[in-house]
Amino acid sequence: MTATRKIAAVSFAAMALLLAGCASGGNAEGTAAKAEKQAEAPAAAEQTKQEACTDVQTALQELSSLSSVDSSDPAAALAALKEASGTVTETAAKVGNPEVKAAADQAAVALDEYVVYLDGMVADPANADISAMSEHITSLQESVTELGTVCAS
Repeated sequence: MTATRKIAAVSFAAMALLLAGCASGGNAEGTAAKAEKQAEAPAAAEQTKQEACTDVQTALQELSSLSSVDSSDPAAALAALKEASGTVTETAAKVGNPEVKAAADQAAVALDEYVVYLDGMVADPANADISAMSEHITSLQESVTELGTVCAS
């Protein structure tokens, strides 16, 4: 396994483990139907906190499924991560509850920044800033934790 693949494997595994606990709950049929509904619906101005948290949790479930992605193919794993990140970003944009909105947006931004970082790392592994990985993972973890805190209160 090349250094790039090892780095990518560790990075994707860390992210999947980090998000696995945050995205638990729901059933597969409800999740798919809700995801389609979210993609079509504009931000709900009168959205309850629980509705917003459920919507974001559903989007994060896509991230937790990345633990089954074959990390020996960094490009494919990155493509799956980009798709999941897009789902989280779209869902955060539609959150209408002000209590949840800021935390959802922050989690989406942290995930997007992590994806951009990984994209650069996979594209140019020789010049990858490995030390920045922990910063991105910490930022992502903190934003997801904050979202969980907002939704738990």
